Amino acid sequence: MIDGGARLDIVPGDPDLRLRSADPGDKPFTRQLFREARSRQFIAAGLSGPILEQVLEQQFRGQTNGYAVQFPDAISLIVTRDGGAIGRLLLHCASGHWHIIDIALLPAACGRGAGAKILDALEASARQQSVGALTLTVLASNVRARRFYLRHGFVEREAAGAAYIAMRKDIG
Repeated sequence: MIDGGARLDIVPGDPDLRLRSADPGDKPFTRQLFREARSRQFIAAGLSGPILEQVLEQQFRGQTNGYAVQFPDAISLIVTRDGGAIGRLLLHCASGHWHIIDIALLPAACGRGAGAKILDALEASARQQSVGALTLTVLASNVRARRFYLRHGFVEREAAGAAYIAMRKDIG
């Protein structure tokens, strides 16, 4: 079950994959996660060295502050496998739907089923609590993520600004 202080077993068959509440000591990890997940796009844009580091830090602070303002009551969770942090989930739980604000895994942890298990666990928990839908927004240019969500039952709804697409999975 998802709540602000709970630990969540993702799947009974994988007891080493869990979610736990984030705490202030997780900030270095979330900063590193952001850097690893986002650096490729800035490198592709031609940034490197100190400029790349400065832009990544600025983007991390901007994202962190923006999410805090837009979703002040969001639940921040750390994804762990075998006790080590591999990702994070930021979730806003409203009565009718749960909005996945941000979900990110270390690149080394991608493609190993953790993302699918997290979505399955969210859906199961939402269903238990009679939540009607899971929602999220994804970068329109992130074709890989969009395909992942489509495979997991999300439907593209509308553009959420020029760069993002809103997606929804009804839970019935």
